[in-house]
Amino acid sequence: MFKNISLSQEEQSVILGGLLGDASLAKKNIIAFRHSTKQKEYVLWKHDLLKNISGEVKFCNVKAAGNIYEQIGFTVTSLKGKLNQFYAELRKITTNDGVRKVVTPQWLSKLTPLSLAVWWMDDGCLSVHKGNRYDKLCTHGFSLRENGLLKQYLFETWGIDVDIKIEKQKYYFLRFNVSALKKLISIIYPYVIQIPSMLYKVDLNYSNIVKLGWFDKIYTTIKQARSQHNTL
Repeated sequence: MFKNISLSQEEQSVILGGLLGDASLAKKNIIAFRHSTKQKEYVLWKHDLLKNISGEVKFCNVKAAGNIYEQIGFTVTSLKGKLNQFYAELRKITTNDGVRKVVTPQWLSKLTPLSLAVWWMDDGCLSVHKGNRYDKLCTHGFSLRENGLLKQYLFETWGIDVDIKIEKQKYYFLRFNVSALKKLISIIYPYVIQIPSMLYKVDLNYSNIVKLGWFDKIYTTIKQARSQHNTL
């Protein structure tokens, strides 16, 4: 975490993880968090964690590929200079030109389990098809070198071994097998289960959990959370 900064570890964790995902760092000391309106509950959860430094949640229209999409989000601003030092330090380790995001070891060293949870809920994609389970983190906006740094970080810090794959011969992403997924989920699930609508991000859809071994208690908790949500 950044030292001598007037933000809590929780606030810093959400921002650092969010910037790896869908959050953007604008030129005028503004961090924007925006998602599809389908993820309203997730946005409200983030906003609650950042309520002391954020504006109100708003709906907005975004134009992309000639279409108009409705989104929901909020921004973290400078609050009369209170966060200027934080923004300055943040730009040093997350951008190369003050705006464009670039993965650095300094950035990764400050991530926490909460940061990973936010990153995963932003960009993680879980697939279960004909009994096969795999996942990816959509790190397409980062270079091969940056994906290499992310792969190294996940393995050295969390023992999560992922592969770097490529789509359309130019977009790199991180691919998780079942073993890697279980390790990741074991770290982030306490945060994900706080948001019922995001439980699908950690539900491996096992019907027989007897053979899960060490992962059994964790997955039982996830299934119970989803079952409680479905009965509401």
